Amino acid sequence: MLSGLRIRQPRFALRPIRSANIGPLQDTFLISAVTMIIVIRLQLWATNYPQLGSGRLHIAHLLWGGLFMLIAIGLLLSFLGRRWRRPAAVIGGIGFGFFIDELGKFVTSDNDYFFKPTAAMIYIIFILLFFATRWMQTRRGFSERESLFNAVDLFAEAARGSLAEHDRARVLALLDGAGSGPLVEPLRGLVRQTEAIPTQPPGRLRLAVERFMARCSRLVERRWFRRTLVWAFGLWAALQFLSVLVLVTALGLKLGGAEADFRSDALDHVSIANLASIASSTVTATLITVGIVKLRRGDRLGAYRLLDRAMLIQIFITQVFIFVESSFGAVSGLLISILLLITIRYMERQERERQAAAVPPTPLIPAPSRGALQPVAPEAR
Repeated sequence: MLSGLRIRQPRFALRPIRSANIGPLQDTFLISAVTMIIVIRLQLWATNYPQLGSGRLHIAHLLWGGLFMLIAIGLLLSFLGRRWRRPAAVIGGIGFGFFIDELGKFVTSDNDYFFKPTAAMIYIIFILLFFATRWMQTRRGFSERESLFNAVDLFAEAARGSLAEHDRARVLALLDGAGSGPLVEPLRGLVRQTEAIPTQPPGRLRLAVERFMARCSRLVERRWFRRTLVWAFGLWAALQFLSVLVLVTALGLKLGGAEADFRSDALDHVSIANLASIASSTVTATLITVGIVKLRRGDRLGAYRLLDRAMLIQIFITQVFIFVESSFGAVSGLLISILLLITIRYMERQERERQAAAVPPTPLIPAPSRGALQPVAPEAR
């Protein structure tokens, strides 16, 4: 009797398989959720916080969030194919945005939707989600088993008659990293024999996005844009140092007994969040200052790295305390910081490509022993 026997699977067979599109799908979810929260708060502010229904009837955001997340789950459970994953990520993100926007009601005894620390709590949740998704994406490279699973999943689009040429090339690339299992070579041969549909021309929306990105690329490379960016960072650093100077001066006057003749609103309302924000802002301003100095000396890559770190500190540390103090009023500063970070990273990438293109290729000469081509050492030229 074999009914009492248990077949133990290898431990690696129990590990979950990551999707090859894990990064874009997770980012789509987070962006949709954040966008939904901003839209909700802006809409409520513009309409003076109306109430749906009449009397005691009120349809809370939590219910809308549950409905959208139910639709997303229904799409993933009911339909096969990769085409449903991106819509599910968007709809699920919208639902999560509706849901998490009501957080203030569920952490207060009086169901206070306008609980001031709610914005900071939501912001911290999204920071944790961001780092969790990045850990899932980068903790290790794709294993041979994951590459094989993703190749099979992507090739399944051929059954729907929608395997494009670039998808077939991607399947073959995944199979190159799938090792030498019993399914790899048969699947590779089947992929090569399958006729792919021609790549469809981009639609109007994609063309508009490509044109916009091309214009942004040309704009970033303009000399006046770089000068304006340097002045913007310099002004930001100066304002940060000025706020620190005002607080330190006011604190010194109060400790010296001069508060009877000198009063500061900033000092009267100093809190731990204020001090932490000032400390992190000082670090940000210092990095920006050093980065500007490096940029003036011609070290563009080093300057961009420092400005990148300054923006990361601003987004992941300083903005937390700003949200504690200003609630959702800190969203505008966050959007500016993200825009600056994207710009700096693009300029850093452009500078890396420019420096790589400027390095001349290493010439090859025949080796005296075997006649093979060997690179010439720089000191031997």
